[in-house]
Amino acid sequence: MPAALLFITGILTGVIVGFIVSKMFGRSRPASGTGDLGRLEERLGQANEGLGKFGDQLEAQNAEFKQQQLQLQEAKEAAAVSRTQLEAVSRERDELRSSQSTTTNALEQIRSEKETLSKQAAEIAEKLRSQETQTQFLEQARADLLTQFRSLSGQMLDGSRDALLKSTKESVSEPFAKQMEQLRQQMQVLQKESVEKLGALAQTTMDLRQRSEDVQGAAQQLTSALRSPNVKGRWGEVNLHRILEFVGLISYCDFDEQVHVDTDEGAYRPDCVITIPGSRRLIVDSKAPIESYLDALQATDETQREAALKEHLKKVRSHIDLLSKKDYAGKLSSLGQVVDGVVLFIPVEGALSMALERDPDLLEYAFSKKIILTFPTSLLAILKGLSMTIQQGEIAANIEEIQNNAVELHKRFLMFVDKFNAVGSNLARLNKSYNEAVGSAQSRLLPQGRRFAELAGQNSETRIDDGIDNVVREIQGG
Repeated sequence: MPAALLFITGILTGVIVGFIVSKMFGRSRPASGTGDLGRLEERLGQANEGLGKFGDQLEAQNAEFKQQQLQLQEAKEAAAVSRTQLEAVSRERDELRSSQSTTTNALEQIRSEKETLSKQAAEIAEKLRSQETQTQFLEQARADLLTQFRSLSGQMLDGSRDALLKSTKESVSEPFAKQMEQLRQQMQVLQKESVEKLGALAQTTMDLRQRSEDVQGAAQQLTSALRSPNVKGRWGEVNLHRILEFVGLISYCDFDEQVHVDTDEGAYRPDCVITIPGSRRLIVDSKAPIESYLDALQATDETQREAALKEHLKKVRSHIDLLSKKDYAGKLSSLGQVVDGVVLFIPVEGALSMALERDPDLLEYAFSKKIILTFPTSLLAILKGLSMTIQQGEIAANIEEIQNNAVELHKRFLMFVDKFNAVGSNLARLNKSYNEAVGSAQSRLLPQGRRFAELAGQNSETRIDDGIDNVVREIQGG
């Protein structure tokens, strides 16, 4: 969006400057140039109207692209739900068939969403072709404006034509041409980015389908592997890393291999530290207490299941108490202002849901310890809101830069007006000197010349043209 704002601002600024300069030159022309000026103003009006329509289309395309991103997020969430359901597969035949049925339904939903995304991609491609037509219209308008501008400039004050054309070319024509070239390049970049994003969207859809087909075969292997402490710890960190990468926060994060703070009580290595607006730090810690959770799913009777549930809830509470005792907000003050609270990320939604079913007061207990319990979907929502906040800050910085560029452009325009008025003043002085020379020649030089001609017996008629009465007009504010 910042690039689009800069792009539209540049177009409007260039057209306004071209219109003002054309209007200035139009004022200094004879009455016979009124028709050309009217046609030029009409052409400028058409160009402004085209620019307005183009801006609306660009905003609509941005909105559609955001909608596609939302749909892609929903597709990924659906895939995450499928993986969570598959993790709950038990050894019993009936539960396995139920999980397979759930996965099949999720795949059907993904295929349906893929068809919808393909249709939307075709619509975007059609709008890109329309956008190319708008670009050609702007190029033609630029060429017509430059042609008429040169035509008007060539008819002004023949005595100072070369100097005036040189000054106009350096101050107006070349900057205007450069602005239009920059606009054309930005259009090409925008088209290229749109094509790349559509390709990435199609590739992501294919990847989702492939992954969904592979989930069923990998579910049993994942269940066995996640019982290893090292594997499940690393698996939780990888899931956290992917979520941060998906919402666009990976460049604002430091992971445990980068954050290492030594204190009197020992070394502190949080899994992830996110830098948020206001130079504050948010601590995210990933835990995967899923051994007892898997035991509960695979229990063959209610007694085993009840024992596994108690053990699972005990481990979740233990993680909450451990994070609360670490007091990251106080111990990591060397990193800056740390948010007084830690996000505890549990990568298996079913594991957290089972603990909450067993103890409905678990969330309140965690809040009292300044711990926020999250699973992939809820963490994704939290981080997405945080990402939007960061993006808003970057947009504000871009808007400030655009404002500064507009101020600089205005200063340069005022400088051009001053120089242009100086040219007019020099022309006025030249006109005055010429008229004085003509008057002196007509009143003194020519009579003496005729007298010499008569004495020499010559009868040649010599005359000097009358002075120039035209007055050079200065550019006035308004």
